[in-house]
Parts: sequence; C-alpha cells; structure tokens
Amino acid sequence: MKKMTILWATFATSMLMTGTVMAQQFKMGYVSLDRLMAESAPAKTARSTLDSQFKPREASLDTKAAAIRSKQQAYEKDFPKLTDAQRAEREKDLGQSMDAFEAERAKFEEDLSVAQNKMLQDLLNKANAVIKSLAEKEGYDLIVQDAVYIKPEYDLTRRVIEQLR
Repeated sequence: MKKMTILWATFATSMLMTGTVMAQQFKMGYVSLDRLMAESAPAKTARSTLDSQFKPREASLDTKAAAIRSKQQAYEKDFPKLTDAQRAEREKDLGQSMDAFEAERAKFEEDLSVAQNKMLQDLLNKANAVIKSLAEKEGYDLIVQDAVYIKPEYDLTRRVIEQLR
C-alpha cells in the first residue's frame, strides 16, 4: 500500500512538473489587424491608390446628383405652370436621369468594393507571410489575430508593421 502511495505521489509530481515544463516552452503572440490596416505602409499606400483611383468618379457622381436635385427643384417650381404633356415629359426625363444615376452609382460602389477587397486580401497575404516568418524564426507556437484581452508583451503588431515596410 505504501509503495502504491509513493508511486501515485511520484506520478502526480512528474505530471505537475511536465505541465510546468510544457507551459514554459509554449510561446504565443498577438497581431492586431485593425492596427495593421491603419498603420502599415502597404495599407496607407493602398488607401492612397484607391482614393486617387475612385475620387474622380465619386466627384462626378456628386455633380450628377446635384444636377438631378436641381432638375427636381426646377420641376417642382415650374409644376403649376406646366401643361400635362410638359409635366409628363419632365417626369420622364427626371426618371431616366435618376435611373441612369442609380445604375452608375451601383457600378461605382461595386467597383470600389472589389478594389477594397483586393487591397485587403493582398495586405493580409503579405501580413500572413511576415507573421509566419516571424513565428518560424522565433519559435512561436501560436499567433492569434483577435482576443478579448492580451498582455502587451504578447503584442507583435509593431514588429509586423515594421517588417511590412
């Protein structure tokens, strides 16, 4: 019986020590995707490129929207003086203008969304390559991208941002 107690005590102690040794060998880190998107050079460059590519189209759409509003206001102002035929013609013109504008706006939003998604995917691919390289070089077992709470010493975001330059 005494041998069995000693055996169990030895087993329990070895298990506790194994857990401690294993815990000491486990290395983890954290990377904030929000900070990568806000602070990294590739993200800033991509945002600048998107702005230069899409701002002119957005400005053109804003101008067209203002022209349609102006037409609408003129129609409302002139409404009492217009004949039924003139009203029908102006309403048809306004409807066509609004339909064309909405189609152009939808195309713009689709193109912008596709470009943003491509930019995001490219940045994530670059960031993941840097993170994987960092993990392999420094022996990380786990690097997470989202967490409720992380101690600052586990945050690798700054290092990833620096390597993305």
